[in-house]
Amino acid sequence: MPIRPALPRAAWLALAASVLAHAVLLGGERTRVDAPRPAQAVSIARLLPPTVSVALPEPAAATPPTARPRSTHPGKLAAPQAVDAAAADSPPLRLAGPAAWRYRLRQGGQDGEALLDWQPQPDGRYSLRLSRRIGDRALPAWESLGRTGGTGLAPERFALQRDGRDRQAVNFDADGRRVSFSASPAQHALPDGAQDRLSWWLQLAALVQAAPAPGGRWRIWVAGLRGELREWTFEAVDAGPNDAGMIHLRRQSLGPYDPGIDLWLDPARGYWPVRLRQGDPETRGYEITLVDVNS
Repeated sequence: MPIRPALPRAAWLALAASVLAHAVLLGGERTRVDAPRPAQAVSIARLLPPTVSVALPEPAAATPPTARPRSTHPGKLAAPQAVDAAAADSPPLRLAGPAAWRYRLRQGGQDGEALLDWQPQPDGRYSLRLSRRIGDRALPAWESLGRTGGTGLAPERFALQRDGRDRQAVNFDADGRRVSFSASPAQHALPDGAQDRLSWWLQLAALVQAAPAPGGRWRIWVAGLRGELREWTFEAVDAGPNDAGMIHLRRQSLGPYDPGIDLWLDPARGYWPVRLRQGDPETRGYEITLVDVNS
C-alpha cells in the first residue's frame, strides 16, 4: 500500500483553526436557543408569606385646609361666624325702659299710624309689639318675645299676627343653637346676637349708643319669615338738613327685591328709632315717624 505523504505543519494548523471556529459557532447557537425566556412579573403579595406585611413609608404630612364653620344640623345651611353683639371687654348694652311709642305711618301712598309697645320685665324677659293701622283697616302686627341681658336682646320667637293669632313665626333655640321657621323647612345655625325683623330696631340703637363713632359701621344678623338669615351692615350717613342732630344710618339693598333701609336715631331720646324708611312709602315701601311717647 502506498504511503501518503504527511501534511505540512501549516495545513494542520489551518485544519485545527477551522474545527475550532465551527465548535464556537455551534456552541453560541446552542446558547442562544437554549437561553431561558425572561420570567413574567409576579405580584409581591404572592411571594410573601401570609403573615408578613410590608411597611410602606409614611407620606409627608400635608398642611390642613382652613377650617370652615359647620352647621350643627347636617344638611342645613351653616351660618358664617359672627361677632357677639357685645365683646367680652365691652360694657353691657343699655336698653330703654318700658314705653309705648306712637308713630305716623306712610305705606303704599296711604297715611296711618303705628304703635311700638316695649315692655322689658324685671325677670329678664321682654315683649315688643308693633301694631299698624291705615284708616279703619288693621295691618298684620309684629311681635317679638325673648330675653334681655348684657348683650342686648335675645329673641326667642317672632310672629306675624292676624286677628290676634300667629300666622307665621320664627323660633330662636338658644340651647340647640338653631333658627327655624314655620313658613319654611330651612334651619340655620344661630349666630351670636341674631335678631328678628322687629327686635333689631332696639338692638341696633343699643349698639350705636355703646359706640356712637362718626362714620361708624354696625353689623347684625337678622332672620326673616321665609327662611332667610342675613347679616345686615349699617353705616352712618352724613347728616342732612332735616336730621336735626339725629344719627342717620343706612343699610344698602341686599338684592333686586330688597329696597334697603334708612334709620334715624335720636341721642336725646336714648338713641331710640324716631324714623325708619324701607323702600318708597308711595309705592310698596313704608315709613314711620315718631309723634310722641308714653312711658
